[in-house]
Amino acid sequence: MSEFEESPIAGTVEVSVPVDVAYVATLRLVAASLAARCDLTVDDIEDLRLAVDEACALVLPLAEPDSTITAGYTLAPGELEVSIGVGTASTAASLDRTGFAWTVLTALASDVAVNSTAQRATITVTKRRETAQR
Repeated sequence: MSEFEESPIAGTVEVSVPVDVAYVATLRLVAASLAARCDLTVDDIEDLRLAVDEACALVLPLAEPDSTITAGYTLAPGELEVSIGVGTASTAASLDRTGFAWTVLTALASDVAVNSTAQRATITVTKRRETAQR
């Protein structure tokens, strides 16, 4: 394979940015770019961008001040998994699964999983290419 040939769609990308709402746009942009590489539809990509935004809205209030938010992107053909995590500011931190952000997140994603410990809160969002209903 030459250096200019595209490799198969698979792999992992990790991005860390400061815990600040100003950097959420960067995480959305990376998600959209990688989703296009996974052959997701335009609608799927937009859903994923919004899902990343909502996941960030849920974890940012739990983050330790002056820390980082980490997004791990796992690529596969027709699928992108995004794990958004922060170090938590308290041992009693828990994600709000009753609000509007959670409702929107679960409606936009193919799957949503939460992993919350005393030191870290992570939301994993998976978006799969939607097939046309006939």
